[in-house]
Amino acid sequence: MQELSDNPSWLLRKVVQAFYKDRYKTAKWLVYIENLRNPNDYFTLCWYANTLYFSGSHNDHKAASLYMRAIEINSSHPLAHVGLGRIHYTNALRIISEYKMFPGGSDIMFADELSSTDDRDKTCIRVKGFADYECGNREIAIEELKHAADLVNDADEKVELLFMAAELLAEMNNKTGIIAFRKILDIDLNYNPAHFHLAGCYAATGQHKLALQEYEFIKDNAPEIATDLATLLANYNVDVP
Repeated sequence: MQELSDNPSWLLRKVVQAFYKDRYKTAKWLVYIENLRNPNDYFTLCWYANTLYFSGSHNDHKAASLYMRAIEINSSHPLAHVGLGRIHYTNALRIISEYKMFPGGSDIMFADELSSTDDRDKTCIRVKGFADYECGNREIAIEELKHAADLVNDADEKVELLFMAAELLAEMNNKTGIIAFRKILDIDLNYNPAHFHLAGCYAATGQHKLALQEYEFIKDNAPEIATDLATLLANYNVDVP
């Protein structure tokens, strides 16, 4: 994925160098200066948002707003879509993990999430419900990740983005998850994580024979995670051979 313009500034190149050395604080201040100089530059906005995101979750709202500004400037480049989708994906999984112990807990936390990016304010996240306040809107994550996947050319990047979207789709509805994971396997038949999660979706929907077929694939191709899958399937009364 192209991460910089064809002729990036010296300062923005330093931002990227610091970022990939995990010097996020340095990268953040350098890109802050670059943003003052070029407040409407797509790549500067994306890297400003990147450094904020990796500096801590307390920056998520500002990072999301920067990604949205970048999308306004250039909606045909994947970098901002990836960033915005990643923020909402990460926080959505966190909300699911934190509230799944309560009956209906996760559903309640997502009950008021905005239905699509069309409903969002152009410059900041409009707070309508808990998931939006936490920058963990599943719908936004799925939409942005799928949009980014459509824009990237590299097959591995495409699969990675679609897999994140499929995880959330499966959390919302196992049947929808099945469709999403199958599409990933149409691109890369040997993508083990998709087979693993597809097995779980099949088991959850009562398709035990198909779940076992996926288990056999994992046992042959990724034996290190076969025990974990067997444990998952056992939760749905699927006994592996």
